[in-house]
Amino acid sequence: MNRKTLSIMAGVALMTAAGVVSGYAQDTRLQVHVPFAFSVKNSTLPAGDYKLGQLSQSVWVIRNSEGRPAVIAMSHPDRIDAKLAEDSASVAFERCGDRYFLSGLQVGTQTSAIPETEAERALQREMARGGLKPETIYVLASVR
Repeated sequence: MNRKTLSIMAGVALMTAAGVVSGYAQDTRLQVHVPFAFSVKNSTLPAGDYKLGQLSQSVWVIRNSEGRPAVIAMSHPDRIDAKLAEDSASVAFERCGDRYFLSGLQVGTQTSAIPETEAERALQREMARGGLKPETIYVLASVR
């Protein structure tokens, strides 16, 4: 095959993949008002309104209501809880002292966990030395 044919095939493959990802992302979208600043990976986001879109089973994109810089969060399915309402949604944060870290997402009966960062683990160790534990804070979200 010549270079032009390979370029066209690569372009078609990329457009197909992008369509699949964007189609999947449209399946699960959350809106949430977070009343405090919080960390995702190595980014700290201010309090405010956020939209969360699921790009795949394990990838979420988080952007403020104005669509400004997005943060990508990796997650892993945590559990299915039949006691949760199918139309319910929430976002979980671990509060370590005065800092909040995104720790999980719940949509319907499915929950997903966001892995802890090294900064979060360091704060947890520091708190444990003082006999303290992190607190989980849940913020209700709406599914769009």
